[in-house]
Amino acid sequence: MKNIDLKDTSVSAIIKDYLSQKDSLKFAYHRFPSFENYVAQAEEKAQNYTHRKVLFAELQKQHEGLNLSPKQKENLALLAQENTLTVTTGHQLNIATGPLYFLYKIMHVVKLSDELNQKQQKWNFVPIYWMATEDHDWDEIDHFNLYNQKYTCHKEQVGGAVGRLDTSGMEAVISALKEKLPPNRFSEEVIAMLEKAYASGRTLAEATRVLVQELLGEYGILILDADSHELKKLMIPYFEQELLENPSQSLVQATNEKLSEYKNQAYAREINLFYLSENKRERIEREGEEFVLVDSQQKFSQDEFSQILHKTPEKFSPNVILRPMYQEVILPNVAYIGGGGEIAYWLQLKEVFAHYGVIFPMLVVRNSALVLPENLARKAENLGLNEHNMFEPMHEFTRHLVEENSDLIEELEALKNVLKSNFEKAHALAQKTDVSFAQMLKAQEARQIKGYKKMRKRLLKAERIKMNDKVQRIEQLFNFMFPNGTWQERRINFIQFYVEQGQEFIQEIYKGLLQLENKFIILNIKGIQQK
Repeated sequence: MKNIDLKDTSVSAIIKDYLSQKDSLKFAYHRFPSFENYVAQAEEKAQNYTHRKVLFAELQKQHEGLNLSPKQKENLALLAQENTLTVTTGHQLNIATGPLYFLYKIMHVVKLSDELNQKQQKWNFVPIYWMATEDHDWDEIDHFNLYNQKYTCHKEQVGGAVGRLDTSGMEAVISALKEKLPPNRFSEEVIAMLEKAYASGRTLAEATRVLVQELLGEYGILILDADSHELKKLMIPYFEQELLENPSQSLVQATNEKLSEYKNQAYAREINLFYLSENKRERIEREGEEFVLVDSQQKFSQDEFSQILHKTPEKFSPNVILRPMYQEVILPNVAYIGGGGEIAYWLQLKEVFAHYGVIFPMLVVRNSALVLPENLARKAENLGLNEHNMFEPMHEFTRHLVEENSDLIEELEALKNVLKSNFEKAHALAQKTDVSFAQMLKAQEARQIKGYKKMRKRLLKAERIKMNDKVQRIEQLFNFMFPNGTWQERRINFIQFYVEQGQEFIQEIYKGLLQLENKFIILNIKGIQQK
């Protein structure tokens, strides 16, 4: 099976049009990804970026205590230089990394950075993983799926920014994994990584940092937690304007009108900020001259809120509308790599960036991938499954297979053609007689066609039973490629493959991913045996 253009898969209409560089969508972004545009974006960003010292100091502080790889140490040092830019992806703090595409996103920024560094010498590009530590949707990240089983981290009480939560509940998850994983050294590696990452006393942000470090550190990824006093200080003027003047909502609404043929991904509010307390992340609303926290109904005057912002900016958290801009203010960033849903909401935001005078980054649709072990790749080929038909619904593919391999279906089709031909002759005769005969003939034809369809359906069912072995193999293959009817990368956890190959599996991901092309990638990996 070959790699597939992403726009030829089941991605949304706006992503298909973006990847096709449709003229009517070009107003919504700054530059489309190409090697030449990365260089142009680097020139522009470098001339307008002023927060390098703060960022460098913060990243140094955040990476203290980690056993950094040589590549990470090099990348961290490079960030102090004026000719160093970043390529960024962001993701939630899914326990045990969640679905496979968590790794694909991070490895994509790594590989793209490596490619850009190899192609030119003027600029250094460093990969960044932005941890979504300020999200408050614990239910979205508290589980992962492995071997068709859901593993959930249960907590008695959750609230506020997830990055500040402790790691309680993970002991039970790790204990359950010990019972499930095969007895080999790669399973032992996984358990050791998880136990180290989710050790008692860590926050979820710290745990995720350690796990990503253990898994991917050797590739040079730097890991950023933006829930930071020093970084939020840089946002005080932007947050203050959002609180007092509320420019973002009308700007996004105006863009949404231009994007009316597409489904909007993000909703802009009057104030696109949350207020963070110890165990809450509350929406902020304006009531006359006061600010109100929606859940607690706590009220502040304008002066009180301004004082809190200037003294403790870390208490303010941007929502989906302002988080991208926060990222681009604090990072010397040229490109953001995200999934289809993410890129769709970024396309709503260009005018917000323009209003605040922040450079809009290039938007890269992340690589999607399917791990297809060699033994299953051979099965797929034998069954006629390929890059042209793999996204067909399973029942459609099975029906086509039965039809193509059944002589009886072919003979029945021939009989239908004879029937059709005979009725055409009869209709010609009917033209020579009265109207009632022609009407009777039409009714008879309709009954015959209905009977034919009934026979064909019954025959298909009988032929399907005859081909039961082949049909079962198709179902097994589809269930591996599209578990629960969704893309494999959105469902399966990396552990399923890691326990067979260890770090070699991560290396295969790195080798298989592309840098400048938007593809659905087939990872035919040797050594993995899945049934």
